Order: sequence, then structure tokens, then C-alpha cells
Amino acid sequence: MNTTSSNSNLFEHHVKDLPFVYGGVTGKGVIRQCPEDFIVDEQLSFEPSGEGEHVFLLLKKTGLNTDSVAQTLAKFAQVKRMAVAYAGMKDRHAVTSQTFSVHLPGKESPNWALLEEPSLKILSTTRHRKKLKMGAIKANHFAITVKNCQLDEQALSDKVNEIGRKGVPNYFMEQRFGHYGHNLTLAHQIFSQQAAFKSKRIKGLMLSAVRSYLFNLVLAKRVTNLSWDKALGGDAFILNGTRQFFIENKIDDTIVNRLLSHDIHPSGPLYGLGETAVCGVVEGLEGAVFDEYTVFCDGLVREKVDVSRRSLRVVPDNITLENVNETTKRISFNLPSGSYATAVLRELFDTDIGND
Repeated sequence: MNTTSSNSNLFEHHVKDLPFVYGGVTGKGVIRQCPEDFIVDEQLSFEPSGEGEHVFLLLKKTGLNTDSVAQTLAKFAQVKRMAVAYAGMKDRHAVTSQTFSVHLPGKESPNWALLEEPSLKILSTTRHRKKLKMGAIKANHFAITVKNCQLDEQALSDKVNEIGRKGVPNYFMEQRFGHYGHNLTLAHQIFSQQAAFKSKRIKGLMLSAVRSYLFNLVLAKRVTNLSWDKALGGDAFILNGTRQFFIENKIDDTIVNRLLSHDIHPSGPLYGLGETAVCGVVEGLEGAVFDEYTVFCDGLVREKVDVSRRSLRVVPDNITLENVNETTKRISFNLPSGSYATAVLRELFDTDIGND
């Protein structure tokens, strides 16, 4: 892949241009007119033990990003920023509840109530023996209000039901790539010049964006050839709710039935060091993407990023549609850690972003 200085917006429309599964959007609407229109509740994958060196705080935050809250906690507890951990990033323009851990070995907890303000509330505190690890999330519950809707009511209801049965492509969404795809543009410049990243944080953002982009391109091909939720010879299948996968060359009734019951899902590549997990048709499909984006692939290998896999499909759990009033809808559902609510919304609505 070659770029020139005129291609600064090469990746700007990447997510917008990704193919749909259900024939495109059903109607139009506005999201995020206020933080209360986008509610996210985190569900950890385990119960804290109640004792240990790490204080676990369940916080409700409004209009605050995750990292800024972590910095606030570190300053308040008089610890280094690295002593504060969380399981996943949450949207800033939302009302979110999530857990943070603060490492306080041999120390009493400060009066956390003194932290409270209109945009930050302490819901509960407990302790645990280990810090909170990234990805230790069973699910995120979303309740999203869409206003000023212009749509076909029956078509929307039918599509919501179909998504509940079949799922949607597990695309990485705009948040992953920065404004106008800036993270991808910057990563391509750095990789092309074989330059160094300015900081560890920037490096992490760039590498994640690049792997996500390559994954999306593979998934887009699988959507186009109608195999995003079906088995191809040589596929690597991910067990539902885990990161474990297995390879199956022979597609029999057992595999087909496990796919239909959502026990397993086809997977796509998170490119990096290591041998490919797929073969046959799937290896050829993925390899064609890698061959087109050698700058990205070579850069990931140079940075010693390990290869991994991600489900091509995500099935929202307990998806419901509520009529708030004649022009306002509320859609609620659960998603596993790492999946994006906007990947569900894009199959339903052409949404504008309201003013916060």
C-alpha cells in the first residue's frame, strides 16, 4: 500500500464504508444529545474477595473519560498512576458505571466520599487480593436513547429481532481509530519511516488501531461473501465468551449446529508475530489483505506484537426496543468485553451525534 501527502484522510471513512449485513439502516435518529442518552453498566467476570491490598471502587461517572478518573483516584489516594487499574475503557459522552482498583498495601482507605461531585459518584467499595486486569469483564449493559427518529416502525422491530437471533459483524468502531482515522494515518507515517513512537501510550493506541483496521478489512470480506457467521474450510473457531479457539478443516453438522446455537463463532486475525491459525480458503482470504497492507504488517512484526484472534460475530444478549415517545426509541442489550454498541446501532440507524 502506497500513500502520499495528499492521502492524509485516507482512513477517514473506514468505518462508514464497512458493509452492512441487514440491507442498510432502517431510519435516522440522534444519539448522545446528553450523557444520559448513552448508559453503560459494566459487569465484572468475577466477584472481589472482600479482602486484600487492592481497593475496588464501583463508580458512576457522567461525561468523564476512564483515564482521567484513574488519574483523579491516584492523586486523591496519593499513589502513582500505575497503582490504579480498570478492566476497560468506557465512553466519555455517557453515564457509565465501572470498577477501578487502587493498590494500597498496608494502608487504610481514604474517605472516598470526599471525591464525590455531580459527575462522579461512589456506588460501592470493597477489597481484593489482586489488581483489576484489563478485559476482566463478563459483559457491558447498554441502554441507548435515540431521539428525533424518522423510521419504519415495523421494519425496525423486525430487524431488532433478527439481530437478537443472528448477531452483527463484530467490527471495531470509530473510537478505535481516533478522529477522522488519525491513529491509522499517524501509524502509517511512523511505520513507513520506521520511526519511533513518541510515548508508550501513543504506541499502544497506534498498534491497536492498525490491528483493528486489518481485522475489519478481513471481516468486511467475510460480510461481502456472506460467510461472517458461517464456517469456511480452514476456519479457526472461537468458543463463545472466551478467547480460546480451535481449527477445523472439515465442516460437519456438529460445527454448523454449534454456530447456529452461538456456542462458537468464526474468527478473524489480530495480526502480529506468530504462525497463522487458519488454512485453506480462509488463509488465502486473510493473506490477500495482509499482502495489500505490508507497511502495517511489517510494522506490527517489527514492534513484536503477538498474533491473536477475535470473533467475527457478536450476538447482543437480551436486546429490547422501547418506545419512549413518538419520535424517541430506547434500545438495550448486553455485549461481551471488547465489542462495540455502535456496531449494533449502525445496522439500525443512521445516527447523528447530538450536542453534549
